[in-house]
Amino acid sequence: MNIKFTYEKGKGFISHTEGKDRIVIKGPDSTDSTTSPTEFLLYGMSGCSSLDIFMILEKMRKNITEFNVEMDATREDTDPKVLRSANIHYFIKGDMSEEQAIRAINLSLEKYCSVSILARRGGVDLTYSLTLNGKDVASRMKPDSSNL
Repeated sequence: MNIKFTYEKGKGFISHTEGKDRIVIKGPDSTDSTTSPTEFLLYGMSGCSSLDIFMILEKMRKNITEFNVEMDATREDTDPKVLRSANIHYFIKGDMSEEQAIRAINLSLEKYCSVSILARRGGVDLTYSLTLNGKDVASRMKPDSSNL
């Protein structure tokens, strides 16, 4: 794995990794609309687990018609202001049972998603919530490997 970026005054850090989409990371003089490194970590955690969950459900031959994520997190108040806690809320619509969706989430967060596992090892209190076909199924649950 290799990444490259360059600082551009007033814009931030601009990636220029061959074959990849360009991203902009907040710099010392960026606007508030620029994504911060910590926000990219949240995108990494939720994006990594979402990809896993999607693939696991597809392997179960479950039809996913809609998949959305919201994530909230808290940080320490003093430097280095590391993440204290994070909740990934999955909104899934499709033909699957609650048990199948929860199993896919737990497999991702406990076994496959390296970004979320790394954050947890670093002390982040990670939880998940699930809304399946418009019904709130789980709220701020800790990942559980006991049923995998």
